[in-house]
Amino acid sequence: MLIASLLYTVDKIANTVGHYDAYFKKDHIDDDFFMKPIDPINSDEISIFREDVNLLAKKLKADVVYIDPPYNSRQYSRFYHVLETLTKWDKPKLYGVALKPGPENMSDYCRTNAKYKFAELIKDINARYLVVSYNNTYDSKSNSSRNKITLREIEKVLQMRGKTKVFEKNYRHFNTGNTNFNNHKEYLFVTKVNHE
Repeated sequence: MLIASLLYTVDKIANTVGHYDAYFKKDHIDDDFFMKPIDPINSDEISIFREDVNLLAKKLKADVVYIDPPYNSRQYSRFYHVLETLTKWDKPKLYGVALKPGPENMSDYCRTNAKYKFAELIKDINARYLVVSYNNTYDSKSNSSRNKITLREIEKVLQMRGKTKVFEKNYRHFNTGNTNFNNHKEYLFVTKVNHE
């Protein structure tokens, strides 16, 4: 409960909500720590895995699988390292102006081979339904925001597994002030998997 409360508090004073890519620029931080009550879920049916999803997919079977991989060049471990360090309390050696730890868990979904990793993942998932979320920042002016997988590439891969419906919704683009992006949409792909 203390760690969870600390994570909630840290998020309130971050330069950019939820992201820790740059160092904190203020000289003084108000002590706004607050305890957040947590209602634990009592269930024996919850499993948590921390491993490469492409390897995990070969081992599991499910009714519904929801997938929300990173699509752009922003590595999660470089943006959320503060939360990881607070949770693990591993006190890693820090580098550079932004004082980040060394690279860890670098994702292929943030690289040019993302579409191949995604196709491999979808092929190996054993589920009745696949649900994939996506946003249309493929044509973003910011290189770090530009998607590594296009809308059509995702749809094509999913259609190979079964009938796929695409739902779209206009959505306000998350912006730290450096990127102008109009006509932002969030997409949800729902695939009913064909089983032979």
